Amino acid sequence: MAASWKLGCDPRLLRYLVGFPGRRSVPGLVKGAVGWSVSHGSSWRWFHSTQWLRGDPVKILMPSLSPTMEEGNIVKWLKKEGEAVNAGDALCEIETDKAVVTLDASDDGILAKIVQMPDVNVSWDGEGPKQLPCIDISVAVATDKGLITPVIKDAAAKGIQEIADSVKALSKKARDGKLLPEEYQGGSFSISNLGMFGIDEFTAVINPPQACILAVGRFRPVLKLTEDEEGNAKLQQRQLITVTMSSDSRVVDDELATRFLKSFKANLENPIRLA
Repeated sequence: MAASWKLGCDPRLLRYLVGFPGRRSVPGLVKGAVGWSVSHGSSWRWFHSTQWLRGDPVKILMPSLSPTMEEGNIVKWLKKEGEAVNAGDALCEIETDKAVVTLDASDDGILAKIVQMPDVNVSWDGEGPKQLPCIDISVAVATDKGLITPVIKDAAAKGIQEIADSVKALSKKARDGKLLPEEYQGGSFSISNLGMFGIDEFTAVINPPQACILAVGRFRPVLKLTEDEEGNAKLQQRQLITVTMSSDSRVVDDELATRFLKSFKANLENPIRLA
């Protein structure tokens, strides 16, 4: 099964995420950004300022809420996306190995984005679906000896700059034939990009035992009817790109794939969510 989605976003940002050739530096991260990572693929990000600067977010792991706690499940969010948060406010309820407890904010900010879609980070092991604990992204790279997919390990715990640097370094090692086995084995989700060859859109073949692969086409200019501040209609040129996700319907069905692409589109069209 394959589903496509067309989206408009800053081309420089997407180059960071899927390995497009281009400039290395891009403004776009929020000053004072703090990212929280929690188990089961859940994370949230909130910000102290709206000033745009270069930089990566500080990564903060979920605190241990009991002496024997090794992981936690988010039972309920107590704040909504875009809602202001003050130090001491209750953010969410977390189920530990002992009880359900409330996690409070340690600083002021805004809850910019809640990301909870671990269901696409799965594989098929021959007997059934297997939930994968880490988001390891395989990036397809063409070499003289064929296609190889170096892996960005634990991508969810990395900032945009760190991901960009990893893609560039691993791609060079792949073309030079110097990848170590642990740098291309495994992976939980793949991305393939043919945009640099002038391809508008295509469907990529899943790399078993993974369940999904995202195919990225080229940026192309389109005219879109918009309104100015006074409400007058005007034509504005935008950059459009088509991404197509192929998925194993045994573990990622049409409804889940559509929700994932909808979230992917919303995040890239609003880069503040990725800060």
